[in-house]
Amino acid sequence: MAHSALCYRGLPYDHSHDERPSAAPIEHVYRGHHYVLPLLHQPSLTDEGLDLVYRGSHYHPHHA
Repeated sequence: MAHSALCYRGLPYDHSHDERPSAAPIEHVYRGHHYVLPLLHQPSLTDEGLDLVYRGSHYHPHHA
């Protein structure tokens, strides 16, 4: 799988050497909530029959 070219404020950068998140649980706080979970997780299953509405537009979950 090829990585897409990333650009930040007009400057391209290569993320192929970035460190992958660990599956080991770590303590962290996100939006005021305390967690002891790994930062790396598997995506949840999607319900393709679910109709999502965001700012008046309808979206249907699908597999990539």
